[in-house]
Amino acid sequence: MRGAVVKPGLLRSVFGRVTLSALLVSLLSTLALFLVVRQIVAEDGRARLAREVDTDLAGLADIYVSGGDHELRARIADRLGVEREDGERSWYMLVDGQGHVLAGNLKRWPAVSPQRSETGFVVLPGGERMFARATRLGPGARLVVGRSDDRGQALLERLAAAFAVAGAVIALFSLAAGHFAARRLRERVEAVNATFATVRAGQIGARAAGAGQGDELAELAANTNSMLDQVERLIEAQRAISDQTAHEIRTPLMHLDTRLLKAMETTGDGMLLAMLGQSRAELRGVVRLLDSLLDIAGTQALRGDRRGLGEIDLSDIAERMADLYGASAEELGIGFHARIAPRVMLRADPMQMTRLLTNLLDNAFKYVPSGGSVLLELSAGPQIVVQDDGAGIPPTDRKRVFERYVRLDNGAGTGHGLGLALAMAIAQRHELSLHVEDAAPGARFVIRPERGS
Repeated sequence: MRGAVVKPGLLRSVFGRVTLSALLVSLLSTLALFLVVRQIVAEDGRARLAREVDTDLAGLADIYVSGGDHELRARIADRLGVEREDGERSWYMLVDGQGHVLAGNLKRWPAVSPQRSETGFVVLPGGERMFARATRLGPGARLVVGRSDDRGQALLERLAAAFAVAGAVIALFSLAAGHFAARRLRERVEAVNATFATVRAGQIGARAAGAGQGDELAELAANTNSMLDQVERLIEAQRAISDQTAHEIRTPLMHLDTRLLKAMETTGDGMLLAMLGQSRAELRGVVRLLDSLLDIAGTQALRGDRRGLGEIDLSDIAERMADLYGASAEELGIGFHARIAPRVMLRADPMQMTRLLTNLLDNAFKYVPSGGSVLLELSAGPQIVVQDDGAGIPPTDRKRVFERYVRLDNGAGTGHGLGLALAMAIAQRHELSLHVEDAAPGARFVIRPERGS
């Protein structure tokens, strides 16, 4: 059975990207909401400071108009002597026409213009931030009033901390919800993939679950099942056609062979007898060709279908082949050697594995000269090696020899060039690889499990 497919990493997985997307959306939404709320709170704090400063400034201006700069200095001193309950600090600066400081707790004029009665936030030399407004009280005086922004800054800091905690909680819940949803989706998709893996393993009747749940993945499962139903019907139809074709063609050919045999028994004409014998030989060759083609087609159609396969002792089959071909090798003057490991097991069709070894050994005996040698080797894995010390196979033909009707002997012999094609089909049906190597001299055919099987 083929190995499990490696799951993609987090960023390559669709479900991982869905989870990360949900997390990113929640974080961006929280950030956007924080920025909006922060802007609203900041503008509200600025409006509050502007009202306080404007009210204070208007009162001081009235005092200046009614009592002059002496009274104004006294009232500024009074204000500076009062400690505010909210912890905010007040800032004042009164200067005369020459720029001399008359009252206040500022050391120098801030960056606000009294000519335009300008307002704005100003950073003081100590790093403290205040909101200030400056104005001209008359030709000989200028006044600036400010309020510290500690309360507003503290509020913004608490707001940022609250949103940070809320964002972390939202991100955690989003990640958990996204992970749960993605896991559910992954499980349903993996169920479909598992169905395909089961079908590849030979259980053609396997079907995907969840086809009736009414969503897109249920539609995918339903389409998967419909496709597998169609594949199963095609396989069964191919088998039926192959069996019917074999029967419909083989039967009249066998009847024709019987009639030729009767004709040979009744004729005394030597030339006619020879022609009839040649016709029978050609007819049997056609039957063998038909059988080989049907075997190849039927075996290729069963590729990946594990039904009908059971655990077999491949060593036992190889031993029987070694005994059979060992006797033939003595008659042909060919050295035959077998190295067979015991109890090499494989899930396979015993008849087809016998046919596979037979075709490879027939091919080796066909091309090894008298006095040469053939090796059959079976080891754990399983790995099967059939090697001869004949002329070998050119590198350009080492893949082509497994194609149908390919013969490297330029038409010599009685074969149709289908033996190695059938061997390849049988190997592939059992998830085995078959290739040929240079044996220096000769050819070495090697069978081993496919990669990932």
